[in-house]
Amino acid sequence: MSLFRRGLERRTVTQFGDSSIPTNGSLAALTASGVPVNDQTAMKLIAVNACVRIISSAIAGRPLRSMQARDRVLVPVAPAPAIVTDPFGGAASTRFPSRRAGLKQMAVSLLLRGNAYAYVVGRDYLQRPTRLMVLHPDRVRPTLEDDGARSYTIDRQKVDNPADILHVTGLCMPGAAEGMSVISYARNSIGLGLAAEEFGGKWFGNGAHLTGVIEMEANLDKPRARQMKESFEASHSGLPNAHAIGVLSGGAKWKPISVNAEDAQFLGTRAAANLDMAMLFGVPPHMLGQVDRTTSWGTGIEQQAIGFRIWTLDDWLGTFEDAWTTMLPRGQVAQLDTSSLERTDTAGRWSWYATARTIGGMTQNEIRAKENLTPVEGGDDINAPLNSAHAGDAPPEETPPPDDKPPAPTPKPKQ
Repeated sequence: MSLFRRGLERRTVTQFGDSSIPTNGSLAALTASGVPVNDQTAMKLIAVNACVRIISSAIAGRPLRSMQARDRVLVPVAPAPAIVTDPFGGAASTRFPSRRAGLKQMAVSLLLRGNAYAYVVGRDYLQRPTRLMVLHPDRVRPTLEDDGARSYTIDRQKVDNPADILHVTGLCMPGAAEGMSVISYARNSIGLGLAAEEFGGKWFGNGAHLTGVIEMEANLDKPRARQMKESFEASHSGLPNAHAIGVLSGGAKWKPISVNAEDAQFLGTRAAANLDMAMLFGVPPHMLGQVDRTTSWGTGIEQQAIGFRIWTLDDWLGTFEDAWTTMLPRGQVAQLDTSSLERTDTAGRWSWYATARTIGGMTQNEIRAKENLTPVEGGDDINAPLNSAHAGDAPPEETPPPDDKPPAPTPKPKQ
């Protein structure tokens, strides 16, 4: 029985985030806001949840391909290796995660913890990886050897072959064995956002905004004062009694204290927390509902989407591409296709195709392939201009121009 199998039977992680193993920061001290923050509680903040969802979905949704240089141009490898077409086994059996589900799990681990781990559970006859299993980051502990190479332990047992671990890291300190968790370094900002949400929940749950005092002409002892307070709260506290009419007797007067959510900076605090999370993860604020911040990422949704792809997604995509390239045969590189992210509106897309076709940048069939259309005969001629015959076609036969002079009369035979 292998080391990995023994550890798997002894301590099983059913899914990411649902583990008997304590997550990082689960025993950490409270933040300055008084709210404990770890990778699980951070996902309760809507802005963090949205950022992780947006980036992980964008990564997992890109088609994964194996490319090889041919005539100084990268072309897809056919047939592609199994580690590219079905890296987690989901295409062959529903018992395993699909390619999209497995990549999304690794992306979530990478975004929250700074590290993503997968174990090689299948190899071909040339000992190249064919299938991976995503590991919960709490199960794996990387260390650096004297020569700078990483070694790993799973469930506190050393892995005999470090090549069986696929380790993807995010932002990493020099000389460190593992990446940095953005949740750990941004605990106070995340805690402030969680505290604001908790404050808002209690604000609407504790009363009907009739916060104030009851004035009495006579002095009340503690039992009677407590009884009046409890009786008033029972009739007016809670959302169902938000607009109930109060009746006071015995000379009692209700004196409200005017404090609203805006005066308490509740709304401003929540907006600032959303903007902080957008800055932390590199997500355009308009994707988090901050539509008043759109100009900082460009003019228009298309420009903002391009900026998001260039300044945020490219780095994450390149990280996964580098990790998958190490598992491919020599001469092949992994590529996550971003062409669908770069597609504009229909009019703009076809205008760009027309320009590329006119200058000889793309053939007719290359354009049709991008639109998932079947190729046409003669559509691979790069030199054929638009609306004309193809350059390789034979020119039509020329017909002699008509003679303007009338034909000469035929001489009559002699008698």
